[in-house]
Amino acid sequence: MWKSDENDAILLSKTSRDEFRVLTIQESEKKVELNPWINRYELLSKRIMTLKMWIKNDGYDYKLRDSVRLMERDKKDVAKKIVELLSNNAIYRDACRLLEVENSVELAILTVELPLYLPITRLKGLLGYTPDKNEGRYDRRLRNHITRFPVNLYVNTKKRVNVLDKTVEIVNNLLKEKAIYRLELMTLKALGKAYLLTVNPTSR
Repeated sequence: MWKSDENDAILLSKTSRDEFRVLTIQESEKKVELNPWINRYELLSKRIMTLKMWIKNDGYDYKLRDSVRLMERDKKDVAKKIVELLSNNAIYRDACRLLEVENSVELAILTVELPLYLPITRLKGLLGYTPDKNEGRYDRRLRNHITRFPVNLYVNTKKRVNVLDKTVEIVNNLLKEKAIYRLELMTLKALGKAYLLTVNPTSR
């Protein structure tokens, strides 16, 4: 299984740049439309996390739990809107199919925000999977998104929710930290494949 992953990664890294394409006008307009929703989703995520930490660390509620519930409800509505706006995106649909998930807001955001036209090796560097490069610098915002999605996969697997067989194998055979790391790389590879399937339909 791991050897297959390695071969796929090599294939993606060697894909000719000639196969990559620039964003169409429609895709650019869609990204502009999505940006305010993504920004709101990220802001709510940060505020919810901060409030939960205050409640946990201080030991006092101060009715903050009510605020958290309202924000979580708002965040859920925003997530639905993001998925709805991207529901017809070919890359997003293929990524969901490859990972056997539905309506993932984190996957939707990654589809829009990641520069998937880059080779897989460059994407790994951008996200901090090659710490020996870029002097340890990486895009923490995007790394947070690509970490949240595998964490959800891990939790769903433990809850015995129907997931990809490969996901089950990873979760059952590795410790949590290593399993999530492996799921992160699997997610990145699936997004790369989904992009290539869109720009080069003959590869299906």
